[in-house]
Amino acid sequence: MDTGEVPGYEFEAPRGPRHRPRQDSLRPYPPEPLRPLTRDSLRPIRHPAPPLPPPRASVRAAGGGVLAVMRTRNWLVGLVLPIVVAVIVGIAVVVTAGGGGNGGAAPSALAAGFPPARLAGTAFTGQAGTTPVMLAAIAASAGTEVLAGTADGGPALWVSPDGGSTWTRAALTAAGQTGAGRGQFAGVAHGAAGWLAVGTALSGAGRGGPLIASSPDARAWTVAGGTGTAGAVTAAVAADRKGFVIVGHRPARGGAVAAAAWYAPGLAGWRTAAIASKAGHGQTLMSAVTATARGFAAVGAAGTRPAAWLSADGRTWRQSVIAAPAGAARAALAYVAAHGAVVVAAGTAFSAAGTGSPFAEVSADSGATWTLIRLPGPVGGRAAAVTALTAAGAGFTAAGTYETGAGSAVVLWTLPAAGGTGWTTATPQGTGLAGSPTGPATQNAITALTADGATLTGGGYTGQQGQLMPTLWQSPIRY
Repeated sequence: MDTGEVPGYEFEAPRGPRHRPRQDSLRPYPPEPLRPLTRDSLRPIRHPAPPLPPPRASVRAAGGGVLAVMRTRNWLVGLVLPIVVAVIVGIAVVVTAGGGGNGGAAPSALAAGFPPARLAGTAFTGQAGTTPVMLAAIAASAGTEVLAGTADGGPALWVSPDGGSTWTRAALTAAGQTGAGRGQFAGVAHGAAGWLAVGTALSGAGRGGPLIASSPDARAWTVAGGTGTAGAVTAAVAADRKGFVIVGHRPARGGAVAAAAWYAPGLAGWRTAAIASKAGHGQTLMSAVTATARGFAAVGAAGTRPAAWLSADGRTWRQSVIAAPAGAARAALAYVAAHGAVVVAAGTAFSAAGTGSPFAEVSADSGATWTLIRLPGPVGGRAAAVTALTAAGAGFTAAGTYETGAGSAVVLWTLPAAGGTGWTTATPQGTGLAGSPTGPATQNAITALTADGATLTGGGYTGQQGQLMPTLWQSPIRY
């Protein structure tokens, strides 16, 4: 059991036989507005963030109109690559930190069944507990779990050999001059050849580029060269029995970005995939990918609308039409997971006034057609954004955030049957999930989520603004 655990709480998550690994690419909503990756946009990685102002309502807009999402700031103003949908969505969001809503609403019976989180411990924060940490993605395979993210401005991986009970920081060995000292991992997956983590690294000149780390067994990791596409962003990864697929975006004319994907039969030898985009959709990007019964499905944004792409083998991709939520000025999908041919994607839509509204798209035919579903709001608050999604048990579980009188809290959405539309909302209480109505306002989120057998494992953060700490969360799968 890791140190730093909340006193009086022990994990009692089931440790039974685990099933096939979930290879969803999961990542957090970004804490800051994001611009296309340039030297200026990557500057916060190289310099410590300034002291945070007190929580307040604010509208954040950046040059050209950039999405300012639900967190005023995380530990690290990082790349948080998957949600570079900000480049596409282009809208300011009203952020209310630590106010509004009703922090005293009684949790539902479902919410009461979810245990609290715990502080992540010294394996994540160091002995002094001062290392800035952000947990962006997690994957599991047969009891081995890997968390990917950032520690003190550099890419970091943590490995658990026992289903999430204990964790150690993985050592990264650079193969040549990769410029991997600064940057962030944004996605991780397990396949037949081993483990693969992807993200973006900073070179000595401050320019961004693909970051890829591989391991046959999750013990020894090698950081190698990128995809061969200059200036590209690798945001997510998935695998099937035939190989791996990486998705993201690449620079396009006029400072724009275009969706990009790469494929390989193993942990190296990346080739650029062909992507057929629909005319008139402007900038495009892929932010998440998953393996399906018919190949792969990726999601992201095209212009101001959510978008999806399908591929049988990762080599060629075609864009699938997805309806945007009614009344949305901007919308994008940031997460995707699959149970065979049933695919669920989740994201956030924004009104012209900047109000966020989580939504999901469900497909029963591996992404060929989609049904739009509004995720129900939590009692006593308004959901602000989706922050994680995974296939779990026979269905799906998603996490998000909403504002209460005690700060930002976690909301969970569960779909018990694959292919169904009956989402249930739960607002669990306790450390890392919700603040105390009688204490100072705290910020809480689950930013990475996976399922390993009958157990959910997540990573996130908790604390007062400017003093956020990484958390680990485990729970039996519940509906």
